[in-house]
Amino acid sequence: MRTITLLLLFMCALLAAPGAEAYTTKKDNGCDHIKDRLPSLARQGKKKVLCAAPVTQPLSKSALTTASAAANPPPLPAWCIDPPDDQTKSAWKTRRFASCLINYATVSLYDTATGSLLGRTTLNYIHYIAMFYDSLELTDVFAIVRFNSEGALTSDDAISFRLAVSCSHGCTAGDFGPAITLPENSPQYLTPPVPHLVNVPENGERTVHTTYDPQVTHPGGDTEVVNVFPPEKGPYPSPDIRCDKILSGAGCVIPTFFPTLNGLTDYPQVRAHIRTAQASGLPGAPGTTPLHRLANEAKADENRRIACPDWRPRPTGYTCDEYPMARTWEGASTSGGAFSWAMVPEKENEGAGGKYGALVRYQRLLDRDGFWVDPN
Repeated sequence: MRTITLLLLFMCALLAAPGAEAYTTKKDNGCDHIKDRLPSLARQGKKKVLCAAPVTQPLSKSALTTASAAANPPPLPAWCIDPPDDQTKSAWKTRRFASCLINYATVSLYDTATGSLLGRTTLNYIHYIAMFYDSLELTDVFAIVRFNSEGALTSDDAISFRLAVSCSHGCTAGDFGPAITLPENSPQYLTPPVPHLVNVPENGERTVHTTYDPQVTHPGGDTEVVNVFPPEKGPYPSPDIRCDKILSGAGCVIPTFFPTLNGLTDYPQVRAHIRTAQASGLPGAPGTTPLHRLANEAKADENRRIACPDWRPRPTGYTCDEYPMARTWEGASTSGGAFSWAMVPEKENEGAGGKYGALVRYQRLLDRDGFWVDPN
């Protein structure tokens, strides 16, 4: 079974919640709508209501930072914790083999008889999903901390949390286990990494997603619990994850994340050709229109024939290099558009081609998967 090296799971980072950002009772916490239900709940014998909801005003400073964990480096990558990319804290951030979610929620305690707010606390959780180029197993890591408590919830260590997991067709979900208590300023981890297994047909592929239902609980029959977690209502899904047995072995990726072909420093003339071609407006430069892998070798041969016909003279020791590459849908024939060619040393061309082959294998690029090329 594939697992993630956990180390101390960024304990110090989770404890770095900025106290100055406490939520005051004057702010709408996403639970004010339950006040209409209080009289009915009071008649049912419920003296209190505990409501968990997404924050309406995210903290100005994340409670999860790499800098605050300098003494104990977190096992999760910096892109997951800090900075938050160009996405909101409530959105999944993705890489080819991982996805990360950072979220905040408020937990508010109301008196059903008076409607008054008795206390409030803040939850900060981080959810990391890993996958592997050579395995059909997905792995979850989930950490949560409670902080900035006010009023009756300041010393209430009975609040607990559980995460229910389900998987789409073709996927077997693991189990995070029973609810765990959330003492103030004490990072908690639901279990060791939780595995999920994807069933993929031979020589085929399958796209799946897992769904998570966060639930705050509290013991005592006189307390009603209402969970309104992100996104606004109930469970949240993972990004789509694609697993395949088409390439060598079997593995899983986030297909919407485009990997980059780089590491071409040993091939200066190939790099120069790519830079010139991209500067002319051809696609593939990082952050622009990506290239897309072409798996059909007959079509790739036709791309080579159009871009580098046999009648072009080859100096001794040189071969013809085409861009976009022949094994892309942007190639000279399959795109029907512009292309570039140059004579480069044969060893450089072979070496750069090998780099592309490694990208296809280790990033599990299937036909029409997007990628970028960085010649710098």
